Amino acid sequence: MEKVIDKLPDDYMENVTLEGAVVEGYHDYIEIKNCKIASCNFSNATLQGIDISQSDITNTNLSNQNLSERTYQEVKFINCNLTGVTFADSYLQYVTFDNCNLRYANFNSTNIKEVKFNNCSLEESSFSEIKYKNLEFINSNLTNSEFYKTSLKSLDLTTDTIDGIKVKLEDLKGLTVNLDQALMLTGLLGIKIK
Repeated sequence: MEKVIDKLPDDYMENVTLEGAVVEGYHDYIEIKNCKIASCNFSNATLQGIDISQSDITNTNLSNQNLSERTYQEVKFINCNLTGVTFADSYLQYVTFDNCNLRYANFNSTNIKEVKFNNCSLEESSFSEIKYKNLEFINSNLTNSEFYKTSLKSLDLTTDTIDGIKVKLEDLKGLTVNLDQALMLTGLLGIKIK
């Protein structure tokens, strides 16, 4: 039987394991440090503000949560449902998303450093106006994702699906793609290949 939690501890959670819980209700700002969150469901909760560091989050549903304007450092999201999540205007450092559903996710204006998306579904996500250093996408699906006002210089998308990617021509300079992707990107130039 799942444990229902209406109120997380106020302000600070450290060295806590939260497993198999359904979290509901409204939650003001909370800082989570060195915690393990597994098989939890936050889809019916309202998280007003949350900073997470040195924590692992696995098999957890955080769909449609507003996680914007916060800090996430040394966090691993593994097998999580993050559909429609908003990380806009946040700071992500040493964060890994492994086998996560991030469809419709919003990373606009986010500062990203040492972040990896491995085997993730990122269809129709938005990465507009982000600043990044050492950003990796590996075997991920970026179909119809937006990268407006984001330079793709130094990114290697050769293992990813990028069909319908939305990006300005000037932001493609320095991007590494495979041959099939290069042919698809020629459509942005208005070139037709017969």
